[in-house]
Amino acid sequence: MRVTPLAAAATAALFVATLAGCTAAEGNGDSSSEPITIGLLTDLSGAASIFGPPTRDAAELAVEQINAEGGVNGRDVRLVVADETGVPTAGLSAAQRLIQEDQVAVLFGQHNSATRDAVAPVTSAAGIPYFHTPLAEGNFCEANVISNGEVPAQQLAPAIPFVQDETGSNKWFLLGADYVWGQTVVADAQKYIEANGGEVVGKELVPIGTTDFQSIITKIKQSGAQLIVPALFGGDAITFEKQAFDAGVGNSEVQRLGVIYETGTLGAMGADVTDGMYVSMAYNEAIQSVANEEFLAAYYAKFGDDAAPQTALSQQTFVAIRAWAQAANEAKSTKSVDVLGALSGLTYAGPGGDVTFGANHFATQSIVLTQSQPDGSSTVVMTFDSVDPAQDCTEPMGK
Repeated sequence: MRVTPLAAAATAALFVATLAGCTAAEGNGDSSSEPITIGLLTDLSGAASIFGPPTRDAAELAVEQINAEGGVNGRDVRLVVADETGVPTAGLSAAQRLIQEDQVAVLFGQHNSATRDAVAPVTSAAGIPYFHTPLAEGNFCEANVISNGEVPAQQLAPAIPFVQDETGSNKWFLLGADYVWGQTVVADAQKYIEANGGEVVGKELVPIGTTDFQSIITKIKQSGAQLIVPALFGGDAITFEKQAFDAGVGNSEVQRLGVIYETGTLGAMGADVTDGMYVSMAYNEAIQSVANEEFLAAYYAKFGDDAAPQTALSQQTFVAIRAWAQAANEAKSTKSVDVLGALSGLTYAGPGGDVTFGANHFATQSIVLTQSQPDGSSTVVMTFDSVDPAQDCTEPMGK
């Protein structure tokens, strides 16, 4: 997810200059017996704060498991978490502290694309791998940056024809947040809809932070839409769906295909509002597999039955940390070039299925199409295995 990061980019450029000839990860050389410090940058406050706590908890679980299995190259791993706040300048400052003060060997970021754009140069200058873990718009290529979150091609290409076949409907309204992720989802959705014989009868982009969707709801009513792709997140998504439901344009009238309606967001909407919604993401707690059962058992044993549910966003961070440790152990090194070389082509068997990290910096992975039930739970309707991200980064990882 992305917002315009002009000020953050300028600050990043200055910071890169200060790092010339200096590697923040020097304290994490493999010859030491000291713990290897890793950093997590996520939203613990701000508009996307609903995503932060389960992400932090998933990261803590990953580190606990890695240490229980012998650590990385015989050394324990220590996690330091920083609040990104949803603001690129604040996220950049937090990343600077993790790199300069905490001397992290690797950075994991579950945050918007604007912060990614600001932070990537400083991680490159510091000589550390940087995993951007949430779903995003794609089309971002840097030698040290790994993007294992879903991209629109993975979420939409298989789901759109399936939903059209299941519902017998093909008239779509596309609604997105007016920044690069929402814009990309809307553009890609139109492409896949038209390629599969559907029709886009309306589309709108709205500013982040919109609180009144009545004019949009009127346009949806007038369009004759039978289906909606709502590319809205967090509080905006909750506000839209509640207002639409109250106005008689809920899911029972116009079928949703959500792409970031994770469990926490659906829970905040309420079961009456979400009943029947489809969601296309890489993970849901409803997945029936031994790996997911073990993951959830460990998670709730550690954090209690009242812990925030695990979502695709938080689970992707868990996968990234475990995959980094696997690659570092295979490489017998925590140096960026060695870890990224070992990561290229590596498959990690995660709670949502196998995730294969490609030389193109993105991940091939399973996508699950779920449907919300009357009690607020989700059921897996279809699993699309080994979905290619359709990304083309010409420079291999770590080069």
